[in-house]
Amino acid sequence: MKLIHLKPFYLVVGIAFATICIFTFSNFRNKEKPSIVQWITYEQAQKLTAKKPRKIFIDVYTDWCGWCKKMDANTLSNVQIGNYLNEKYYAVKLNAESDAKTVYKGKEMTERELASKIFKATGFPTTVYLDEKENLLQPISSYLEVDVLDKILHYYGENFYQKTDWATFESMYSKK
Repeated sequence: MKLIHLKPFYLVVGIAFATICIFTFSNFRNKEKPSIVQWITYEQAQKLTAKKPRKIFIDVYTDWCGWCKKMDANTLSNVQIGNYLNEKYYAVKLNAESDAKTVYKGKEMTERELASKIFKATGFPTTVYLDEKENLLQPISSYLEVDVLDKILHYYGENFYQKTDWATFESMYSKK
């Protein structure tokens, strides 16, 4: 008889313990590291590049994209990547599902239209590389590891794309 009366007690304790664990671990996991990258809006990047020309790096993401979050946590939070982006590019985050208005080369459109029609973002995350005049150099729809993104950033950031094909550059590239 005593066992029957203890079952509800253990059930309540078990549920309470599970609830505490879920909240503790979800809050621990969701703590974001401070970003090294100096993220700005697309409009800010346009204004800055008009005054001091630089290439523009755009991280096209969606709120629901798990790989986007993983790339933020593992690749874009890397100190080497962050420092290089801040030195050579204006870095922009663009929500591919946003209906916020923006302007690209004099034409008003939503960020959603900019991501899909101009930057050709077909999957997420997509990284987009623009030259100093906002010409599209390359969209890359994929999760990128640190070493891969590092090569791509240097390929465009150091203007190798103007004189060297990717395969040649990749074979000769070594980290600084």
